[in-house]
Amino acid sequence: MKKGLFLFFSLSFLIISNPLFGRSFPSPLKPINTSIENATIVNIIYKNGVFSIKGLTGIGNVKIYSIIGNEVASFNQVNLFDFQRSLSLDLKTMYIVRIETQVQIKIFKFVAR
Repeated sequence: MKKGLFLFFSLSFLIISNPLFGRSFPSPLKPINTSIENATIVNIIYKNGVFSIKGLTGIGNVKIYSIIGNEVASFNQVNLFDFQRSLSLDLKTMYIVRIETQVQIKIFKFVAR
């Protein structure tokens, strides 16, 4: 009995004297404020030889790269609202689109179909 009681008080002392005891850490179950609620859906479409961007506004630069990093097309200072350009891309090939505005840079992948 004395041995168990001694062990209990020893562990209690270690917990209370621990500098981490009493600090509150964020719970992994608490919701975290993110900007997902404010996110807009951006659609990158390549159909019938026409490359389109839907869901963005403002002026920006659009660059399209092959999956290995070669620049395929570049459009500078274009209006991103309802952006469409005729473009010849290899079908069934993956490309990367980099859209740069004064505020942000967005990068997307798409497959030409």
